[in-house]
Amino acid sequence: MAQGKLGLCLIGCGRVSKSHLPAIRELSDMIELVAVASRTEEHAKSAAQEFGAKRYYTSIDKALDDPEVQAVDICLPHDMHHSVSVQSARKGKHILVEKPMANTLAEADEMIASAKKNGVILMVGQSRRFFEAVLESKRLIAEGKIGRLLHSNIFMLGYMDKPLTPWWSSAEKAGGLLLPLWGSHILDYILWISPAEPVRVYAEAYSDNPNWEGEDEMAIVLGFADGTMASVQMSWNARMTPSKGAPKPEGGIWSTKDNAYERYIIGSEGTIHMIDETELILNGEVLKSGPQKPSNFFLEIKEFASAIGEERVPIASGQEVREVMRVTDACKEAIKEGKVIHLDS
Repeated sequence: MAQGKLGLCLIGCGRVSKSHLPAIRELSDMIELVAVASRTEEHAKSAAQEFGAKRYYTSIDKALDDPEVQAVDICLPHDMHHSVSVQSARKGKHILVEKPMANTLAEADEMIASAKKNGVILMVGQSRRFFEAVLESKRLIAEGKIGRLLHSNIFMLGYMDKPLTPWWSSAEKAGGLLLPLWGSHILDYILWISPAEPVRVYAEAYSDNPNWEGEDEMAIVLGFADGTMASVQMSWNARMTPSKGAPKPEGGIWSTKDNAYERYIIGSEGTIHMIDETELILNGEVLKSGPQKPSNFFLEIKEFASAIGEERVPIASGQEVREVMRVTDACKEAIKEGKVIHLDS
């Protein structure tokens, strides 16, 4: 392994790895892709050949026993995030785990405890934080450019007929559907920009499509300790144009072309309006617009490698993202019980 580079193993060569692997290749000055691992040998071998990994594994145990692997990038189904993260920590490997962090708060707490006990960094792949427009919005809010934060109103509407990967059909594996796939990003942003602690959570959810078990319609309301609020609306049943009614192609992703993702961050002295992750508008003035390069995944993985090298806590650490899991658990409880959930301080 090249001196000074982080020896990395990517675990899970499915859909989301196709966003991680190109970013890792672009970071070759910082990271050496020692290995990739997948239970499907064809996927592992193909990824290793395309992205220049030194070797590939079909066993996670063997990958974690590789002495050149210093860190792992976990791109597995949601129900495996907890077990593989804990296993990696016990082997002394630093961990970047895709969002959602886990399927429950209890699992997240075990991941945090294991990382701490074994002296490794645990970072969660909240990739949507790493868009330049998103980072700028956070800065503007923190600097008081819109005064006191009053209300975060966010909606994400799109159309999906069939799951893009088979395990999304299982509520047990996915931890629901909309809540972990989209809600984990939106809740992370809300909690990241909010100066006050959430104290109340209410949620409603519904599933209309028989092609999956989890929710495809959802609404969430959060109340904060300072009396402010946030509201979230999500849908997978919103056909945005007549021509967008067909199922998306295999491996397709959402973009502003086939969904509506907007945020209105309302303050006492101004409003931030964001369209997708690339257009930032402050009181009607466009501050940022257009595609971003390098990608958000490049910036996320760079942050992970930098935090390891500098021996510091990364952005979106496991401890920080624990709050997202606490609110996620409360959303599930609110749906089940049909009532507002009051969070412990």
